[in-house]
Amino acid sequence: MKRLMYVLAAGIFLFTACSEGEMNDLQSQDEHELSLLYKKIIDLSNSETCTDEQEWKFTAIGSKACGGPTGYIPYSLKLDTAEFLDLVKQYTDGQKEYNIKYNIVSDCKMEMPPQTVQCREGKAELVYINMFP
Repeated sequence: MKRLMYVLAAGIFLFTACSEGEMNDLQSQDEHELSLLYKKIIDLSNSETCTDEQEWKFTAIGSKACGGPTGYIPYSLKLDTAEFLDLVKQYTDGQKEYNIKYNIVSDCKMEMPPQTVQCREGKAELVYINMFP
């Protein structure tokens, strides 16, 4: 009887260890997929040279565990904006699901939106208002 208890205990331990390992593998895979999507979004954002601020906008991206975006990203109106914004939405929704699925915690600092986009040496830069000079 004692032997059966040890076997059952060992089996439960191994099952739990495998489950945790599988969960870590799934989390790594989900994180990798989000990283690839984020890289694609960044590459698209950087694919156009910034020469005229009027041809640029910005949008919120990502999802903090407490709510709200993780940041903002500039994009050129020369892009297929519907496709670009759809990718950003996929990433943001995916990050929100990831946060819930893996019980992710984050700071609850509200990310303020930028005031505008400016062009500097061909790159789009977000301009923020310094509220505390």
